[in-house]
Amino acid sequence: MAKGGPRATFAVEVEGLTETLKALRGVQKDLRMSANGEIRDAAARCSEELVGYLGTAAASSGVPVAPRVARSLKVKRDRYPSVSVGGTERVGRGGAIAAKLVWGSEHGPATMPNRFGVPPSGGYWIAPAVARFKEGPAVSQFTAAIARVFRRYGLL
Repeated sequence: MAKGGPRATFAVEVEGLTETLKALRGVQKDLRMSANGEIRDAAARCSEELVGYLGTAAASSGVPVAPRVARSLKVKRDRYPSVSVGGTERVGRGGAIAAKLVWGSEHGPATMPNRFGVPPSGGYWIAPAVARFKEGPAVSQFTAAIARVFRRYGLL
């Protein structure tokens, strides 16, 4: 279990990204650090867009606690677009931390009594937002940014 409690994990595939990042290992250290920094910046811009998608989806999901859980959204600085949901921020009416509410805000109740105000579901706001995000321009903009970085450093 991650520090701060469980976190929701969804993946957006960027074909060939892992292999491309491995290719950076052979580049001189100072050049690699600079290129990695530019890739992290591009991933952060992509992640910021995902946070917007998630916030909008939470607000329109119909799950009363989802907008409060969405307040815990954070961009993680990485070479892959990455967002965390959950953690130790107190967002519940009774002071519950986001990590304890994220599952129910996305899937509804696991057991009775139903404290989430919605029936069980495969995904109320996170899964639909990630699916819309994958279809939007951010993923292609991220891969284009990586290509620009690689061209700048003569790796393509």
